[in-house]
Amino acid sequence: MTRVRLRHAGGPEALTVETGPVPVPGAGQVLLRTEAAGVAFNDVTTRQGLNPGRLPHVLGFDAVGRVLATGPDVTGFTAGQRVGALVGTGGYATHVLAPATQTAPLPEDADAATLDALMLNYLTAYQMFHHIARPRPGSTVLVLGAAGGVGSALTQIALSAGVTVYGTSSPPRRARVEALGATWAADAASVPMPVAATFDPVGGPSLALSRRATARDGVVVSYGFSFASGTGRTRTRALGGMVAAIARAMLTPGPRLVLHTVEGAVSRNPARFRTDIDALVGLLAGGAITPEVTTLPLAQAAEAHRLLESRQVTGKIVLLP
Repeated sequence: MTRVRLRHAGGPEALTVETGPVPVPGAGQVLLRTEAAGVAFNDVTTRQGLNPGRLPHVLGFDAVGRVLATGPDVTGFTAGQRVGALVGTGGYATHVLAPATQTAPLPEDADAATLDALMLNYLTAYQMFHHIARPRPGSTVLVLGAAGGVGSALTQIALSAGVTVYGTSSPPRRARVEALGATWAADAASVPMPVAATFDPVGGPSLALSRRATARDGVVVSYGFSFASGTGRTRTRALGGMVAAIARAMLTPGPRLVLHTVEGAVSRNPARFRTDIDALVGLLAGGAITPEVTTLPLAQAAEAHRLLESRQVTGKIVLLP
């Protein structure tokens, strides 16, 4: 098989293409031949050495592919079946091992790269919107980074539920935010009214601003810490800044703060993971969501990281083996 190896923490040049043997699925695993592998900002911060834990050999949290084989105790999948999976690490490869509990059937009549956008970006957005924030129809929410992968997904999901959206972005991306149907805002301080929920992928000092923009009975959902990327912070300083910002939020009056990770949500409730994917497939089929996807060959994973890190693309970046 071919895979993109992360040799060490550093810049995109730390990613190199190599070949190796096709893995064999063990207990609880499904082996996929990859059709599409997603690139997430979490991959960037992992590559930079900012995330907790050991560096993985191969990045890539989400993938879409065909079932090649299953572990001895796995049932419910057949050879050749198209599925999507949250693999955690290892997605940047032609062959991927996925946990069976984090693998879901997908339709045959849709583009693989588009379906891959559902597996992480839209799933994260759906979980935060419907399971945490749960704003009422007619209410208003604030989406930071609304032109990005999760931000654009949140905007579409909110609008399909009858919720008004303010979305922030850099000025060059304003047209994309407005094309999605949101009202553009330069930053959280520019929103003219308290919102029912704010979705914040920035973290750190951004959390205080997000809470000020949110009604006291509302919620701020934090799902990233992109504030640390590109600043030269060490992992210790980045995590320290995030912990300090969370502590301040917890100790000051105002809207509640919820930290969300898709892996935590799925591990707590694998059954709901598949239900959520089914719901997203239905929204896609009905035209309520339209993922914007930029594709690159697997061998250009380093370039995908450069594009994502520099905010030169909107929507989801997907690698095609």
